[in-house]
Amino acid sequence: MNVNESSCVVNPKVPVVPVELPDFQKAGVRLDLLRLDRVHPLISGNKWFKLKYALEAVQDSACQRVLSFGGAWSNHIHALAYAGREKGVETVAVIRGERSSLLSDTLVDAENWGMSLEFVSREQYRNKSDELFLQQLRAKYGDYHLLPEGGSGEWVVKGCREILSLCVASDYDVVCSACGTGGTLAGLIASKPKGLQVLGVPVLKGGVFLYQDIRRLLQQSGVDDPGGWELDLDGHEGGYAKVTSELAESMQQFFEATGIELEPVYTGKAFLALQRKVARGELARGCRVLLIHTGGMQGLRGMRETLLKKLRQSREIS
Repeated sequence: MNVNESSCVVNPKVPVVPVELPDFQKAGVRLDLLRLDRVHPLISGNKWFKLKYALEAVQDSACQRVLSFGGAWSNHIHALAYAGREKGVETVAVIRGERSSLLSDTLVDAENWGMSLEFVSREQYRNKSDELFLQQLRAKYGDYHLLPEGGSGEWVVKGCREILSLCVASDYDVVCSACGTGGTLAGLIASKPKGLQVLGVPVLKGGVFLYQDIRRLLQQSGVDDPGGWELDLDGHEGGYAKVTSELAESMQQFFEATGIELEPVYTGKAFLALQRKVARGELARGCRVLLIHTGGMQGLRGMRETLLKKLRQSREIS
């Protein structure tokens, strides 16, 4: 992925775009989209906020190396690789699964930006929190700062608290975001004005554990849980990176109405969850909703064929 270096700056004017869809209009629900996908061309969406203070802390320390974890199409790994190159921080990624002869576009980019890739079996990957495993990685790569999978960690809430400053949050009744590790949602909860409800849509099946994880992140950041937030545990569409025909159709409707692409791992699922709430009458007439586009569009490169297949299936059925 080639980008003009001079263009790689934070966009100070991230747009808020009105979304006009017949089902929302009929229900009297106003929907806007906060386009974090426009905040930076490569450190995409919420990843920019997640990495901001973590990498600043690394730059201020004696050790200039970061190690993290992810899959072959990880938005976090992609963003970390580029951000590390820009900030002069060495990056190492432990990748789930054996190295194949043909790397994903995400990992090709990461290696081109100087990231070291350590491929491990899925069984080994499950030991990513095991101290012996981490010591073995230190023996190979030297000392490092450990950045948890997905970019979540002690600095994430501080960075993600800044997201709502990009809009007039008090204009809304509900803010909705997809949820992976819980870091972005914790930042939104910590910074939300009184009366604003936060809706998280976990993209992992069985995401009930995120209630505890989000509360822990808030506590670690010195934030008292203000309440006023919930998780839609049924919005995962079968699990992480799973795509259904309904999801593909929903994303296509969004694109036809706005000209803006979503991706199916995160924001596509958050939008579909809102559509279902509208259909069930769970959003009151006059409700003002802000959907956060958390970026991650680079991962769409590996999912277009699946999306087209699911979209064809949806239209054949209908």
